[in-house]
Amino acid sequence: MASTDIITKHLLQSLNKQPSHPLWQRGLFNVLSLLALLMVSACSPLSILSATSGSHYQQTANQAYGKDARQTLDVYVPSTPTRNADVVLFMYGGRWQFGNKDEYRFVADSLAAQGFVTVIPDYRLYPQVDWRDFLMDTAAAYHWVETNIATYGGNPRRIFIMGHSAGAHMAAIVALDPKLRKQVDSDRAPCGLIGLAGPYDFLPINDADVQQVFKTANPLITSQPIFYVGHSMPSMLLLTGAADTTVKPGNTFRMAAAVNENGGKAQVISYPDVAHVGIMLAMAQPLSFLAPTLQDTTDFIHQTACP
Repeated sequence: MASTDIITKHLLQSLNKQPSHPLWQRGLFNVLSLLALLMVSACSPLSILSATSGSHYQQTANQAYGKDARQTLDVYVPSTPTRNADVVLFMYGGRWQFGNKDEYRFVADSLAAQGFVTVIPDYRLYPQVDWRDFLMDTAAAYHWVETNIATYGGNPRRIFIMGHSAGAHMAAIVALDPKLRKQVDSDRAPCGLIGLAGPYDFLPINDADVQQVFKTANPLITSQPIFYVGHSMPSMLLLTGAADTTVKPGNTFRMAAAVNENGGKAQVISYPDVAHVGIMLAMAQPLSFLAPTLQDTTDFIHQTACP
């Protein structure tokens, strides 16, 4: 999902945007600059984005929420902190098999610039653990935020759980499954769920590596966020790219329909010409012209009243 080849390909595709786009000229310069860095650097594209992001935060790194080396998280407090700030717990993607929180500092920087206390955890991955374990890690990280975020100026009653791709899958199940939260001594749902290109309803599983991740799910439907839709649900903002061929937009539309039919509230925004990686890359300030992901996320948080 986040390999150099895929991200570079997406950036090249971004050059095809029409000059009539209001941010096209600035966006073209930013894309070309990032491509130049990719050509001369051995670092991953996400690491480069993070290294070239702003400094709208004060970071507290590697806080343990469990005993495993990957059960740590980073907290990003806005450089100009406020009391009882809204909180975003961001779960990155990677097919449940790879990823590193350090690569997503650009997401934290953009969210901190909006005044949000932001938390980005690592979590255990397949094949080290079973699929239920990375869900448990997400729930444990959420409970850590509930318990500790006031120390960093965050409001524990206004926690928004956000994820991209596999991260959106995990965030959605934690938001919707009170039994899972109860296993980590958390009994309060998040204030809101923000999903970017989430696989919420992706049966049958066609990719062999993903089949292995969920091979122990019995029945298999229990691995799907849509299975957990019920009558007690946080408000949801579900974002998708109309050009996403990795996690097809139908996942988002089916999830939203199920939530709304069961008395919940799910808003869907579909971005034309945006693919799977681009919807997340747009969180980076230099690439914000790709899609208004950050602005739509900010508006949703500000407009959401928590129970």
